[in-house]
Amino acid sequence: MLPAATLRIARTYAQLDRLLDRIESGELEKPDWIRLESRCRLSAMPLPERKKRLARLHRCVLRGFRDVCPAPRTKDKRLELWQSIARCGFHDFSDFGWMKNYDSPWVENYDYVEPFKKGGLEALDPYKVYSAVLGTVDFGVRDFVSTKLCQNVRTIVEPMSGTAEFSYFGHFWYPDFRYMMIDLDQGAQKRVLAQRWLPQTSKDYIIGDVLSPAVWERVKAQSTGESLAYIGKQSHHYFDAHQLYDLMKLATDHVDFLMLETLQICLVSEMGDTEELSRPEQADAGFSCALVGEEGGDPNPLTHALSFRLEARAGKARRTLFNYHDWTSWGHSTLVAFADLLGLHSYYFHAAKEEFVPVSQWDDGADCEENVTFMLFSKRVLA
Repeated sequence: MLPAATLRIARTYAQLDRLLDRIESGELEKPDWIRLESRCRLSAMPLPERKKRLARLHRCVLRGFRDVCPAPRTKDKRLELWQSIARCGFHDFSDFGWMKNYDSPWVENYDYVEPFKKGGLEALDPYKVYSAVLGTVDFGVRDFVSTKLCQNVRTIVEPMSGTAEFSYFGHFWYPDFRYMMIDLDQGAQKRVLAQRWLPQTSKDYIIGDVLSPAVWERVKAQSTGESLAYIGKQSHHYFDAHQLYDLMKLATDHVDFLMLETLQICLVSEMGDTEELSRPEQADAGFSCALVGEEGGDPNPLTHALSFRLEARAGKARRTLFNYHDWTSWGHSTLVAFADLLGLHSYYFHAAKEEFVPVSQWDDGADCEENVTFMLFSKRVLA
């Protein structure tokens, strides 16, 4: 189980400054979160003063801050506030609040909107937009290695890693782990390895095919402790049935646990033609994002095949950021059936219990029907 998060509250500028003074002096340990309330309004601060306090906040929190003060009334002022916070190292792509990478010493710029203001849709960075609207930041390495089943994991493997956010975000929590990433995209490898990683972290981005036994033999040879392989919700759906079956066998022959992020439990026929994903800062800036069904790619309820794209829009202008052609929404029951054929044990992540639970023990209190869930497969039996 995860430890309870620590929270400090500031209701005035003076309270905030005193709190930051105590943390900076070492009198108080960094809390996970600081909550701003009442008259402690970032939106009311002159920009230079706001930047200084945001810089201090970044140094003084482990995870971020929560701002419960009223938002500005006009879109220009809301966007200006959002951009000023995002440029100071915090993002709000999570339900938790304005977050940074755990105790990161580096200020990362999360403002993906400014390029649009300067150059329109063509100037948007597709990967940054994807992170804002489809990235999974509410769960990460810490959530899963804190479970009873995975508590001895020391190697994180990220097949089909792309920009490897699971590994990169996770290494701030566990810089002593080994991180191994696999993809065919050399551009993604260059992008990931150019990021700032903590110097003590062991990382290896392998250019290779995840269906190659040689890649998994290398993973096994380089692993330390128990190993957890994670594949995000968009990636494994590119495989046909034979490929997915082979992947599940290869992975579980070489790592202790294979985890697949899956969509919420639903019928593929319930997936609408267009799913709006727009965020408040996008609306304030003048563009939007949506998942749009491809012509002729309507969901097939018999095969779960469909085709769609992630699209950015501004007025009549359209830009496709990512295509998902010939995609199969692998149902949870199919994954469990493959696992049964392979002699694997199947589990799902129960977010409320913060533990993996055998699929035979379904709990109506689980959130798998409302949110993405995480299926885990292993030769290990939950003790």
